[in-house]
Amino acid sequence: MERFFRKTTFFSILTALLFAGSTFHYARLAEDYSRQLDQRSQQAMSELVSELSQMDAALAKLRYASTPLSFQTISAKLWQSAENAKSAMSALALEAGALDKTQKFVGQTGDFAYYLLFSSAGGSGMSAEHRAALDSLFAASENVTLEIGSLKQQLDVGQLSYRSLSEDSDRSSGGDLSGGLSGIEQEFPEYATLIYDGPFSEHLNRQKPLLLEGMDTVSAEQSTRNAAAFLDIPVTDLQLLYETENDKIPSRCLATEDGRTVEVSNRGGMVFTYRDPRPIGVPRLEAEAAIKKAKTWLDAHGFTGMKESYYTLFDNTITVNFAYTQNGITVYSDLIKVSVALDDGSIVGMEARGYVMSHRSRTLPRPAISEAEGRAVVSSRLTIQSENLALIPTSGQNEVLCREYVCTDEEGRHIIVYVNARTGQEENIYLLVEDENGILTI
Repeated sequence: MERFFRKTTFFSILTALLFAGSTFHYARLAEDYSRQLDQRSQQAMSELVSELSQMDAALAKLRYASTPLSFQTISAKLWQSAENAKSAMSALALEAGALDKTQKFVGQTGDFAYYLLFSSAGGSGMSAEHRAALDSLFAASENVTLEIGSLKQQLDVGQLSYRSLSEDSDRSSGGDLSGGLSGIEQEFPEYATLIYDGPFSEHLNRQKPLLLEGMDTVSAEQSTRNAAAFLDIPVTDLQLLYETENDKIPSRCLATEDGRTVEVSNRGGMVFTYRDPRPIGVPRLEAEAAIKKAKTWLDAHGFTGMKESYYTLFDNTITVNFAYTQNGITVYSDLIKVSVALDDGSIVGMEARGYVMSHRSRTLPRPAISEAEGRAVVSSRLTIQSENLALIPTSGQNEVLCREYVCTDEEGRHIIVYVNARTGQEENIYLLVEDENGILTI
């Protein structure tokens, strides 16, 4: 009897242990699955915010497009961004119907872009009704992008949870993703009914650095000497960190004891990046004075003929984009970024990869379109502030000479319109985003 009791006890304990182990195992599986859902939702949310921003920019540009080629290019980008946004929304772990209005808006906007693309290709112009619809879509898009962007910020800092489908989510308090989206859906902005006939990057890196063509490969010792001369320090103050062979610009990276680094191209021995990671103190320098210091520094290091364009401010540092100029023409492919510390005006960063990849001797064509003819192409909704000749990169590996018109719209925002100086077609439209952090283009 006692033996039977011991066996029974043993099997009871064994069963309990197996049950506990099984429970722990499946709990871990559930936790891993939940974590995977979170990660997929995080990625999908980031993609959604990015694509909505791209839609917003494309809608704004379409309002000012005035030639068929420009209509087609921007409409295609709008349609593609809408399709990508739809894919991102489908990847979110949400309750059924949580994004119905947003999905409908994105789908209709993409369909409208698809219609505009093909109607323009067929020779149809933009009607007053279509322009009114674009104005309405843009207003709604700005609102939706802002709201969902704000929601993502709350998710990023932990104020909301991605686990919309978990049983312990407090949906009544709006503490999860579905709860946050429900507020956006309830207050979704009105936009015009779309009536139409249909049912519905970026400059590439070149394959080789053009500036370095024909230059000899330098030794490791010569790279070190060039880096030391660039930093104005003894050669003995530098040590090799690493070498890269598979990059488009094979190079050596050297560093000082205080953490400053430079990259020197193997061919030609040219310093094309510089970084100083020192902490930046309280800003004492205005942006205009810092830009002048950056320009003086570039001239002193052999990068002459550069003209500042746009800048950003971050962490007490200003980063200025410079473009090369030739015969008064701004060459936007040949870019150099210079970072200036606003505490003492010292240079804490330089990145000239675009310049190394693109810069070479060019024979620039004469414009066939006069300034007045180019002005006539710019939308009547824009007020032209200034005009310049510019060589801009195309979506492929080419460049095109354009007349650059810096304009303002009805709300005072700055728009840059590029008119092909040979054909008179709108080549591109950029929106200038200006705030306390600087000026960016989209």
